[in-house]
Amino acid sequence: MDPDDLRDITGLWLAARIDSGSSKEAAARAVTEGRLTTALRRPGVLAFVARVEGEAVGYAIATENPFGLSPGAELAIEQLWVGPDVRRHGVAKSLIGAVLTSAERAGCEIVVSNVPTTSRDANRFFARLGFTSTIVRRVVPTSTLRRKLAPETCETGNELMRRRRSLRSRAFAATRTL
Repeated sequence: MDPDDLRDITGLWLAARIDSGSSKEAAARAVTEGRLTTALRRPGVLAFVARVEGEAVGYAIATENPFGLSPGAELAIEQLWVGPDVRRHGVAKSLIGAVLTSAERAGCEIVVSNVPTTSRDANRFFARLGFTSTIVRRVVPTSTLRRKLAPETCETGNELMRRRRSLRSRAFAATRTL
């Protein structure tokens, strides 16, 4: 990847993170700490930039997926994003076409994409291209998982109830004063 592509992907990645609800500060921190650049330079990571009249308008990041569900090699589309102004103009299809070409060159029989369940448009787009649902990938923050795995004792259960009641009473009192 040349420096111009890296610069363009970085700018588009920041726009995508902000578009998905992240704060500008959190997204910028990931860039300044070098996490994005490090991730893009890992072996097996492929990055593609779509340009319209010389301007970068979208990107796709794919990885070779040796541990996929099928016995053959897979290429996984990790991220796909197109700027709002150029959506529905074939940019995403062009990016997926570039991923497909790379998959065929690498001898991959399957292209995989992780699509958020909450993104109805993205799910429809991938379904129209022939992608089918094979698994449900569930995610959880580590702090939540730690809390859920903690053994629930009578003491922790009572403490949780006390906190909930205290919060409810404060919320109720706050609404009464308004």
